[in-house]
Amino acid sequence: MTEAASGDDHAIALAWVDGEHDVLEQVYRRWAGLVHGLARRAVGPDEADDVTQAVFVSAWKGRTTYDPELGPLGAWLVGITRRTIADHLRVRQRQTAPATLAAQTRVDDAWSQADSADLLTIYEELERIGDPQRRIILLAYVEDLTQREIAERLDLPLGTVKTHTNRTLARLRTLLGGAR
Repeated sequence: MTEAASGDDHAIALAWVDGEHDVLEQVYRRWAGLVHGLARRAVGPDEADDVTQAVFVSAWKGRTTYDPELGPLGAWLVGITRRTIADHLRVRQRQTAPATLAAQTRVDDAWSQADSADLLTIYEELERIGDPQRRIILLAYVEDLTQREIAERLDLPLGTVKTHTNRTLARLRTLLGGAR
């Protein structure tokens, strides 16, 4: 992604704050993949659409609480995603009837929440890091591209892609408390 794309993110964030016409569509196009990916990982493919919709409805209703000076819009949306996923998992857990199934669900949800909490932390950090590092990591680990394919897509030297990948992964490992 280029410098212009980062500028576009800032322009979209300012339009979001102003509640401009069509900004919800722009925000959805820009960040729906991220939100849906987090939701899919945390609640599964069958419920990810519902969580994604809830995130964007909540974000739009609460758009006046977003302050661009406190961080990027994408990170703010990840925070809403985190809360929406947690709410969704709590509701799912309450709806499970038999005690043994409920106990198993609590164990499963605890693992699922731990994994999704780490994933959300990673995505929040990637929003802070910015491009091209964020884009490189997402292309590698979300779109499953090779470093050579990433270099070609972003029109960067292969060595630059490798360096950004290694440094960003080291930063994320440190953030998560070392190797896992």
